[in-house]
Amino acid sequence: MQTAVNNTSLTSLKVDLTCDNIAWDNYVETSPDASNYHRWLWRQVIEETFGHKAYYITATADGAIQGVLPLFEIRSRLFVHFMVSVPFFSHGGVLASSAEVRHGLLAKAEKIGRELGVRHIELRQSDECNLGWSDEASKVILDLPLPSTVEGLFQSFPGKLRNRIRHSETQGFELQVSGLEGVANFYHIFAANMRHLGTPVYPRTWFENICRHEPRQTRILTACKMGKPVAAAFVIGFRDTLEVPWSASLPEFRRDYSAMWLEWKMFSWAVENGYRCMDLGRSTPGSSSHMFKRQWTKNERPLHWYYWLAPGASLPSLRKENSRFDLAIKIWRCLPLGLTKWLGPRIVRSIP
Repeated sequence: MQTAVNNTSLTSLKVDLTCDNIAWDNYVETSPDASNYHRWLWRQVIEETFGHKAYYITATADGAIQGVLPLFEIRSRLFVHFMVSVPFFSHGGVLASSAEVRHGLLAKAEKIGRELGVRHIELRQSDECNLGWSDEASKVILDLPLPSTVEGLFQSFPGKLRNRIRHSETQGFELQVSGLEGVANFYHIFAANMRHLGTPVYPRTWFENICRHEPRQTRILTACKMGKPVAAAFVIGFRDTLEVPWSASLPEFRRDYSAMWLEWKMFSWAVENGYRCMDLGRSTPGSSSHMFKRQWTKNERPLHWYYWLAPGASLPSLRKENSRFDLAIKIWRCLPLGLTKWLGPRIVRSIP
């Protein structure tokens, strides 16, 4: 529930850029609607990895923060000049204690956008709300409520899925749980999978920087077979939720149910470590990723991303599903893995 701001405070509302990370995080920590990616550490991770300039806006009244909006400016020779909150993740957007505060933050964002000459501003708001901006909801988030015991989780699944889990456990996989030291194995699997999908890969430093800045709540879970890493998931915890923004498996081991086994072990690990919800990340409805996630849970909701558009600008179309990228995807799949690791980060920094 949002906290109301009284009329006296609103008359003295100040909206401006800030460098006060402590006050920012104190507000985020106490806000029930905050996402993991409202935290200040993601400013550091994104700036260090990609060099995108951050514009962190606060609305204050009587010396107390009443709302925040983290924005990043993305300049690209390949794509348009725009701003986004927050890039590379599903969540972010404006966080405010009242509609009036939210309006003040959005007005400031529009002012900055016009001054910088951006084509659009994208807010990854997650839930539907009345912002007065264009709304686009082509992606969905799936989440899985977690019980207090692994056995309770297992029994909550339908019989057909339980049989698949049992079968995966006969395939000789072993689980490794690591932090920064596990990035190399994860990245090899992730990069190979992204090349297979025809999608540019993030730089390895992206995952290393996340692990360095959030070592307590970041883990890499790796499935190994006869000592060889064959599937891996990069998970991040926030409050009572464990999110899996990235996971991948080697195609030649999928017939052994490597992805199935790792997913089950990831859920089990989350239960054992006190989490009560799994955020399975965003998907395009009808995609193979979406169908894989839906066998675990039917709890899904649309992601509402909102757009301010400069005069004459149209909604962005930087999604992989756009047919104009079909040829590029086919070519990417044929490139050597080493080349995709070098070239991918130079492209993906502009596709958040």
